[in-house]
Amino acid sequence: MNEMRMVLVGGAVHFTRELTMPRPVGARNHDFEQKRMALVDALTDFALTADLRRPSLRQFAIAAQASEPTLRHYFDDRQGVVSAILENMGNRGKWIWELVAHPATNPTEALEEYYRVADTGMQYGQFTRAHAFGLIEGIADEVAGRAYLKFLLEPGLESIIDKLKGTPGGPRTRDALRAAAFAVMAPLLFISIHQRLLGGAEEAPIDTQATIEHLQSWLGGAIGA
Repeated sequence: MNEMRMVLVGGAVHFTRELTMPRPVGARNHDFEQKRMALVDALTDFALTADLRRPSLRQFAIAAQASEPTLRHYFDDRQGVVSAILENMGNRGKWIWELVAHPATNPTEALEEYYRVADTGMQYGQFTRAHAFGLIEGIADEVAGRAYLKFLLEPGLESIIDKLKGTPGGPRTRDALRAAAFAVMAPLLFISIHQRLLGGAEEAPIDTQATIEHLQSWLGGAIGA
């Protein structure tokens, strides 16, 4: 496109036309990633606090105070929005997985440490909501399912595997380590969803602390056997 430019030559003002190239279609602004991250944070906060349903792209846009075309520009489509939210949830949870991964002196102590950290994360770190969002989206959509596995579920399992692998008396083979990680992680996650999201705290209350102590005793003995 042509732009007018004013220049001064010999004390006289002259106007010249200057050819400038338009930005190619699909080219990104210099602050693309910064703006995208701000949207992802707003969308993640919405996903962690809104009703546990599958929001439409329009509902996501309203929550982020943006337009649907803006979300399409940064994420392509609804699947892209959900995948970005799940990745951000995973990034927010890395500090907990790093705590979990530290080895213990024996399997029973490893489980005590895991349940103490994980239960705190479930209660105060919104991990229950994050997993619920991942399950709801992932079961309904294959792309979201893979994102949930990649960014939330598998990193959580791997943190338990790393803990047990470095703990004396823990499982030694990869298959045994993964089996133990599933056995350790699943009960607390299911209990948390049962009590906090399905109404179990009112309809069928559980003494969570007593249940965790039973799990520590049973699983600690089984894993160390």
